[in-house]
Amino acid sequence: MSKTLHDIGEKSLVERILSRITLGPHHVLPKGDDAVAVDFMGKLVVSTDMLVESTDVPPGMDMESVGWKALTMVVSDLAAKGATPMLYLISLGLPRSMTLEQFEAFWNGLEKAAHYYGGTIAGGDTNEAQEVIVSCVGIGFAERVVPRRGARVGDVLATTGLFGRSAAGLNALLMGIEDVDESLKHAVLRPMARSKEGPILAKYATSCIDSSDGLATSLHELAKQSGVGFEVTAPPVDMTAKKFAEKHGLDIFNLVFYGGEEYELVFTVSRDNLEAAKKALASINRELIEIGKVVPRSEGITAIWEGRRISIEYKGWDHFLRNKSLQ
Repeated sequence: MSKTLHDIGEKSLVERILSRITLGPHHVLPKGDDAVAVDFMGKLVVSTDMLVESTDVPPGMDMESVGWKALTMVVSDLAAKGATPMLYLISLGLPRSMTLEQFEAFWNGLEKAAHYYGGTIAGGDTNEAQEVIVSCVGIGFAERVVPRRGARVGDVLATTGLFGRSAAGLNALLMGIEDVDESLKHAVLRPMARSKEGPILAKYATSCIDSSDGLATSLHELAKQSGVGFEVTAPPVDMTAKKFAEKHGLDIFNLVFYGGEEYELVFTVSRDNLEAAKKALASINRELIEIGKVVPRSEGITAIWEGRRISIEYKGWDHFLRNKSLQ
């Protein structure tokens, strides 16, 4: 029978975690100390995000993917500000019934994500909880930090990817649909932060946000902070998601604008810098996708959809309202 966290206790678990941590030369204190200290020069960027099993872990997600997603969430926020990850602090609330195999898979996911995105898992905290709760603090550095506030009328509105895939994949998992393009499920179970695109776009973007709460919410947040409106003239529709929606009677408009958890970057860039930004992303085999333009606040936030102008509502994922509109 597999041992559980209850069997080994917190001290033993902490020792297991510390044995997996390797600090770099810029760390001042040894691992397991009261805090983490590093030598640092430049602009420090810090973000935090929390994953809670009951609200953030969809059906079919294994523990390694839970660890991967937990780190991806905070990396995406750093990327939106143009920051490169440097280190992470991981605080865990874990049920005592969790097996060591489950924990090892979960920690593997954290480590694999840190290796992929860059940065070091440097410490954190542990506690008992009724379900898996992961709080990740991401610390990065940036040459230029991109705010949400900064979009100007006339700027180009753009994204780093298409939308609807994650929402379609989530519907497939919730409805138990097996015959579905694997890319849809993969978008949900192994989301990817735009960690390489963020620092590159920081040289050109006038405003930027990560889209984890949905494209509509991202647009409204940028508009609110910048005092502008948006016209989406070329909605970034993922064709695989569109085919899924048509087959299963879902509204692709809702999947694209209100689904969420794409972890793309939504940003604005001046027309003078547009071509330079495109070339910079192309140099790492990434694409800048133009979806519209910045307009005066009085014009609101709208999309041209199938020849009609549609107002984009301010809704998306809300942990307390739970108003995620996918149908």
